[in-house]
Amino acid sequence: MTSPNSIRSLAGAVTLAIAAATATLSTPVMAQQSNQTRPIIGVLNTQIIERDSLAHKGVRLERDKYVTRYQTEARVLETELREEEQRLTQQRNVLAPEVFQQQAQAFQEKFGTAQQESRIKLENLNAVVQQAAIQINQEMMGITSQVAQELGINMVMPQGVILLADPSMDITRPVLEILNERLPSVEMQNPEGGAVAAEGDAAAE
Repeated sequence: MTSPNSIRSLAGAVTLAIAAATATLSTPVMAQQSNQTRPIIGVLNTQIIERDSLAHKGVRLERDKYVTRYQTEARVLETELREEEQRLTQQRNVLAPEVFQQQAQAFQEKFGTAQQESRIKLENLNAVVQQAAIQINQEMMGITSQVAQELGINMVMPQGVILLADPSMDITRPVLEILNERLPSVEMQNPEGGAVAAEGDAAAE
C-alpha cells in the first residue's frame, strides 16, 4: 500500500484566489486621481506558509499517524492472505474440484474486499486532510487581505509565479505570524468517524 500524497502545495491553488481577493483594494485618493488603479504588489510565499504554519504541521502529524497504522495493518493482512493462498494451492490436488473452486472463489472475494477497504481508508484520509487544508487556506486568505490593506497593497502574487521581486515586497512573515496566532491548530475530521485535534508541536521545531 502506498502512502497518500502529501498535502498539495497551496501555490497553484491560491494564485487566482489571492489576486481576486486583493486586486480591488485601492484607496479613495487613488480612485479619485485616476480611473486606472496603479498596481501595488505584495509577494506571498505559500510554500513557507504550508511548511511553517502550526496548523499545517498538525495536519501532517495526524495524517502520518494514520498512514503508519494503515501500512502496518496492510502488511499483517498481506502476510495472512499469502499464507492462505499457499494453503489453498497445496490443497488443489486433494480437494474435490468443486470444493476447491468454492474455496478459491471465497479467497478472491476476501482479497478483493481487503483491497477495497484499504483504498477506501486512503481516500477518506486524503479527503479529511484536504478539508483541513482548505480551512487553513481560507484563514490565510483573510489574513493576506488584511495585511495587504494595512500596507496599501492592492495585488498579492504567490512567490512561485514571480521571477524576480524586491524583498521589501514580501509579506509572508506577517501573514504567517498572524496565521499561527489565530489558527494554531484545526480540528481534522477522523477518516474513520468523529474528529481529532490536529496540532503542530511548536516546541519541537
